[in-house]
Parts: sequence; C-alpha cells; structure tokens
Amino acid sequence: MKKNLWLAAALCCGIFGFSSCSDDNSGNGGTVTVPKNIEEQFYMKYPNAKSVQWTSKDGYSVASFYTSNDSVQNKCSAWFSLADGFWDMTEYEIPYSYLPDSVRTAFESSEYAASPWVTDREVEVLERSGIETLYVISVENRTSSVEMELFYSSDGILLKEVLDDVDGDDHFEDFLPQTPTTSIGQWLDTNFPGARIIDVETENGGTEVELVYKGSVYEVLFSREHNWIYTKQEIPERQYAALPPSVLSALRNLEGFTSLNALDDVDYYKTAASGNFYCIEMETRFDDDWKVYISEEGLVIDKPALGGGDGQNVPVETEIGQWIAEKYAGAVIVGREYDDGLLEVDFLHENLKKTAYFNGAGQWVCSKWDTYYSALPSAVLKTLQDRYASYSVERDDIEVVENASGLCYEIEMEMRGGDREVKAIIKADGTVISEKFDD
Repeated sequence: MKKNLWLAAALCCGIFGFSSCSDDNSGNGGTVTVPKNIEEQFYMKYPNAKSVQWTSKDGYSVASFYTSNDSVQNKCSAWFSLADGFWDMTEYEIPYSYLPDSVRTAFESSEYAASPWVTDREVEVLERSGIETLYVISVENRTSSVEMELFYSSDGILLKEVLDDVDGDDHFEDFLPQTPTTSIGQWLDTNFPGARIIDVETENGGTEVELVYKGSVYEVLFSREHNWIYTKQEIPERQYAALPPSVLSALRNLEGFTSLNALDDVDYYKTAASGNFYCIEMETRFDDDWKVYISEEGLVIDKPALGGGDGQNVPVETEIGQWIAEKYAGAVIVGREYDDGLLEVDFLHENLKKTAYFNGAGQWVCSKWDTYYSALPSAVLKTLQDRYASYSVERDDIEVVENASGLCYEIEMEMRGGDREVKAIIKADGTVISEKFDD
C-alpha cells in the first residue's frame, strides 16, 4: 500500500472521529483497529515510513513498514502499547558493516567469528524505549548446523547467547521493555545504583532483571512476592586470574584442571537459600563441558538449589513451568540458568534432582539426571557386560538422558589395568548410540 493512499484513508476516518484501519498482514483477511493517538505517535517518530501495515498482538499495535534511511535495508516492526499509546520497541536489520565499532570489535575477538562459525550478513537491532538497545548477531556452525543468536550492548558487552530455533517474525517480542515494581526498583537502586537495565521479564509470577553494572552482566531473580532469590554475575575472562585464592586453589587441585585458559565460563552467585558460590565451566578430556561448583571458602560442592524450599518454585516462564508440571507431576523448580544457548531448569521430582533443557523458542530439548548402576535396565547391563567387559564402570558418572525418542544412559568407564577411558551413550534397549575414547 502506498503511503499517500494510506494517509488518505486515515484522514477519511479521522473526519468522523474513528480510528484508522488497514489490512491485517497476519493472513486472516480481517482488519485491525489502530487508535488515533498511536497513529499520530507513529508518524511523529517515522514521518518517512512507507508501505505501512498494522497488526494487533498481546496488547500492542504493531506497525510493519519500510523506511528510506540508508542504514535500514529491510522491513521494520514498531511496537506501540495499547495501554498508553506510546512507542516501546522497533526491530529492524542493518548490514554487518554498520555495526558500532565496539560491537564489531568485541564480536570479532570471540570464538564465533572464526571457523566453523559463519556470520549472517544482516544484524538485528532492537531499539527500545528507556532501556538498552540490543544488537543481535546470528551465527551458524558449518559442522553441526547449530545456529546461535548473540546479544550485544552498544558498547560491545556480550549480554546473552541463545540457541536459535525460531522460525518466522516477532520472536524478539520477549525483549519488549517492562517496568519493575516499585519495591524491586528500589532494591535495584540500592544494590546497583546507576545500572543499565537490559531486560525485565515477569515469569510465572516472579521477576527476572538483567543489567550491566561496572562492566559486568548481572541477572537478578525475585519471587512472586518480590523477595530477592539470587544475583548471578558473569565474570569476564580477563578477571579469571583475580578469582579468590581459595577458589583458584580448589580449581588447581581438581583432577581435570589444566589451566585458566581451559575455563569457558565463570559465574558468581549470591543466593538467599544457599549462600554464595562460583559456577565454573571448563573443557574435559572428552572435549565436552564440565561444571564445578566451589564455595567462597574453596570447597567443591554439589550444585546448590537456588530456591524451592517449602514447595516454593523458582519462577520460570509460565509455559515452561506448566510443561514441567504436566510432564513431571509434583516437581518443584529449584534453579534455572542459561548455558550454551539453552535454558537449564533444575527441579526435584520423585526424590531426584533433574534438569530440563529448553531452546530459544522455549521448546523442550531433553532432560537429564543422575542414576545408580543398580537402576540400569537389564538390556543396558547386558551391553556393558558383553561390549565393555574389560572396562570398569565409574558408578558415580551414570546419567539418564530423556528426549522425545525416550531414555538413554550416558556412562563413563575406565579400562582395567590401562589408561584408556570411554564414555558411551546406550539406549534403554541396550543399543549403543555413540562412544568416545580417551587414550
């Protein structure tokens, strides 16, 4: 639709004091009512908008349009709140070369800028009212076809890494700006004065706030009663050597530790339920990740619960909480964190601590939990006896993995009288899916 025809239609509606209307681009053939005040706000912000179409979604009027600005090559989507009529967010694309120097420099010094990762030529920009603008760089691993979305602040701080498994438009609507409650806002002002708010999300009655403070990224979680649950600080790589001496000593005494260069991520938690501790991720001899939890006193500890006391769940996104409640009846959610692009949700179920993994679209990927050798299915035990008779099973390293295909078991073993080790993944019927050897 041409801009002048759209304006003519709007003026005709305006004569009679009605809201303007346009074709619904959602494909249902209907119309969308656009309040006059929102239409006015839109053209004040985007006077050169072309081919404007409106939709209505989740309490917002959304304008899809094109602009003549040279830095914007593709369609824009602008979100206006029906509650107050004001603009909240615009999503658009820019060429990679138009990125701020700080963002481009930060990305090009990361692992994602080198093979096997390939970078999209276009970058998503989320310009938001009152809070940080986000630059979203999409990358794909040529070897595994895994796609990731990397969220950067305008000054080049990597804020979030999300596994991209979303098709279609408007999957950035979760980043629409929200305002924390007065009590949470006061808590943030006291504990993080002058912090830059990245995102505020209300999840199943709780509130999660992501922010940047003194060059570090923080995640703060509050209960549905607005009580503080935990604060997580992402420790920058340049600060690994400055970790407390007790923590560094505990690391160096770990059997699998080689050097600080082997550390992938370090997070520092302050919690209401489990005190303070570090979560440290490093590469293992099997070329996968190993997480270790170390208290401030330098003790290696089990993964602490972040909440869940007296049946009180740690809040997660409503749909994910409902999914867990339906699949694992009686589960109590005791923790959640993002890692390797996935959301990990810890919960207690049938006296076991389990973890469910969800991708960027909130879809379940798998669940994992530890089990005992004696609890292995008879078919798995037979495979161990027949195929790995010369190996002894590390009975503390048996993990159940549940996905859409059913259950399988990840088992670590060591050759008797030798140095060879193997990690095998075996289906419940005894079929070996994969095995990795370490000589």
